Amino acid sequence: MRDLREIISRQLLPRVTRPSQYIGLETNARCNDPAAAEVTVALAFPDAYTIGISHLGSQILYHLLNDLPGVACDRTYCPLPDAEDIMRHERIPLFGWESRLAIADFDVLGFSLSYEMQVTNVLTILDLAGIPLRSCDRTDDDPIVIAGDTLADSPEPLADFIDIFLVGDGEAPLSELVELVRQSKRRGASREELLLAAAWRIPSAYVPRFYQPQYDDGRFAGLQRLRDDVPEAIDHARLPGLDHSPAITRPLVPLAEAVHERVVIEIMRGCPNACRFCQAGFTRLPVRIRSVDEIVRIARESVAATGFREISLLSLSTSDYPHLDELIDRLTAEFASQHVSISLPSLRVDSQLQQLPKLTSTVRKGGLTIAAEAGSERLRRAIGKGITEADMLAGVRAAYEAGWRRVKVYFMAGLPGETDEDIEAIFDLCLRLSDTRRDVDGQRGAISASVSWFVPKPHTPMQWSPMRDADYFWSVRTRLRDRARRSPVQFKFHRIEQSLLEATLCRGDRRMGDVIEAAWRNGARLDGWTEHFNNDAWMTAFAQADLDPADYRREISTNAPTPWSHIHCPRRCDFLLAEYERMQQALTD
Repeated sequence: MRDLREIISRQLLPRVTRPSQYIGLETNARCNDPAAAEVTVALAFPDAYTIGISHLGSQILYHLLNDLPGVACDRTYCPLPDAEDIMRHERIPLFGWESRLAIADFDVLGFSLSYEMQVTNVLTILDLAGIPLRSCDRTDDDPIVIAGDTLADSPEPLADFIDIFLVGDGEAPLSELVELVRQSKRRGASREELLLAAAWRIPSAYVPRFYQPQYDDGRFAGLQRLRDDVPEAIDHARLPGLDHSPAITRPLVPLAEAVHERVVIEIMRGCPNACRFCQAGFTRLPVRIRSVDEIVRIARESVAATGFREISLLSLSTSDYPHLDELIDRLTAEFASQHVSISLPSLRVDSQLQQLPKLTSTVRKGGLTIAAEAGSERLRRAIGKGITEADMLAGVRAAYEAGWRRVKVYFMAGLPGETDEDIEAIFDLCLRLSDTRRDVDGQRGAISASVSWFVPKPHTPMQWSPMRDADYFWSVRTRLRDRARRSPVQFKFHRIEQSLLEATLCRGDRRMGDVIEAAWRNGARLDGWTEHFNNDAWMTAFAQADLDPADYRREISTNAPTPWSHIHCPRRCDFLLAEYERMQQALTD
């Protein structure tokens, strides 16, 4: 394996901005000796270090793999443009943060794919590593390229670039795959033999090269197996519970400023609320909880190992954790004297939020976040968001009384059945939430309203719904901005072009691979960053591939196969269809 320590120190670090991003050596970093390992794995988070270093899932897998006997696991990230330019000019291949070894020399390169706007970063990492972009061009000398997390639920857009997708919870199947690589190396098995063994033995492994997409007059018509001995459908891997699953107690402490610098503990996986737009709510079932004793243990050891002064209790809906009051009491008793605060994201605005005055001062009260999603109760009922305006007003009043001073509200615009009245209701609700503070201290509350654009996600009841066009979103943006002038409400809007591209990618078929590669060659990089997003590169790429992105945002017939139909999530298609029909009925009532 090539040791790049000297060239990195001499040619890269002195010339990049914020070299601390590329140094490694963070507190709690670890990597077993690759020279003594039977299997070497590089975990790549396909975004900048400042984002990837805070990603809990990547850290869990990083520590899990380094705990396995005979395995060495390193990590890597997507270099920022200045570093990429230097690495290309100086011919410095992408490297592991701990070992300083070339990524191309590892046995396995694993991607954690959290969101659609990372796709071109995957190609940047592969190319900087010197690994052929396309799976079909790789040889026995190249790493096995695997991927998991959210985008594995709809894998076809990246199918040409990934050897194996691991669908669902990644902990168990990743360990199985590493053992399979170990056995294959001992036997001297070929790359093809290893990929076939993964398709046979791991129910959650999807190996795209064994499947051929079919089209009918330009429309996706299904996947055809190229071998009879590979499965027709891929099952979601599911951990049975959290208490005996991997949990990190020595998280990495960033050397450069990161998006999150705190202890993050997953207290619950899955969500009991069936919001019809939420992909994670349907794909991460069943609900599994971590015990209070285990959470307190993880918190105690993590704070001691990092020096962080904030603990974030993570789940899709923290307020649905069944022992939340007991947990807060236990954490308060443990950490109040250490001046460690507790962050409660994803609070549901109902009777539980109204109990906020009972929470101690240990709970951080910088800002309260509410996911209202829609301004009107009619639309909230239709999308399965079971909160009323009365819930929100009472809950926010309780929050003001408990010491919260800033309220952030999340909305989606462009929902099916949305009317002008529903858009007006967004501002009206924000104004009433602001006025609620008058009863507490005589002042109006500052409301920050974040508006995203509805994207119909795979594996949800709303996957068949169309997405509105850009003109509609611009009109909504203008209307809400005009209403908010000289008011305590401040609106922030997601970039429309990015949301349109997100929808096209998440609903894409395998032809999207040509678009992704063309966009990357046209200069698309770090598409999730507003300052780096290059919409022209993408529009040119669609033209080069002779595809219309709007075709992927149209309404989908409930009788038509989708590019993700072969991925079997916990909620099957008949359940989703029944929920879709209930939504349509609610919109007409």
